[in-house]
Amino acid sequence: MEILEFKHLKLKIRLEPFINIIGSVSSGKTTLLKMMINKIPSTSVYIDNKPLSSYTNDFKKKNLTACLNDLKFNTEYVNEELLFYQKILNVEVSTAYDNIKAFDIFFKLSEILETKIEYLTISEKALIKILSLLILNPRILGIDTLLSYLPLEMKLKIIKYAKNNNISIINITSTSEELLLGSDIIVLDDYQVKEYDTTKKILEKEKLLLEIGFELPFVISLSSGLNYYNLLNKKYYSNKTLVRAIWK
Repeated sequence: MEILEFKHLKLKIRLEPFINIIGSVSSGKTTLLKMMINKIPSTSVYIDNKPLSSYTNDFKKKNLTACLNDLKFNTEYVNEELLFYQKILNVEVSTAYDNIKAFDIFFKLSEILETKIEYLTISEKALIKILSLLILNPRILGIDTLLSYLPLEMKLKIIKYAKNNNISIINITSTSEELLLGSDIIVLDDYQVKEYDTTKKILEKEKLLLEIGFELPFVISLSSGLNYYNLLNKKYYSNKTLVRAIWK
């Protein structure tokens, strides 16, 4: 699976490890994810030039997943939630528990693994909602705003896991700093694709971002200001490179 296509938008998404979707309020961001998982039925969605309807239900359940922007759960406890979708996909019980053990080690879940979900913090709830689908190793995982609840360290762990397991995360965000974590950005406005390009090229278009109410990430905004005062001569896209340039 290489291309996710929405024909009505003339949008072909190359399945890179981490792609951001941004846009103004009611621009159609969440609708894309709902169409992908058939929560909003559509004949517009294609996978590798084949209509989504031509794929089996098992294939779609396994490979096309999305965490919508809510904190609703199917079970009471964290470990049960991590089992829930694995059971739906008929993952062998021993394999399902092995997957949870591996997640416990990788994401350091031991302190909350047997906790009742209602007692978790908002950040922990968002994490478990994401992990309950990530544990399936889907080809595509849509995330609607939930990453914004997580600390940077956990965001990076999720992205690392996705890269290691050939998972493409399509992330709807209103957090400018998350743009720096991805390779590409899709800009939506009024249910139309305004721009779709690499992260660097989109971030060079400050006017475009301001039109949809999106600020530049702090590090880029700061380096732009320093350029204005002739203290630097280019934009920087990470704190590390900016600090090096300032103290060089």
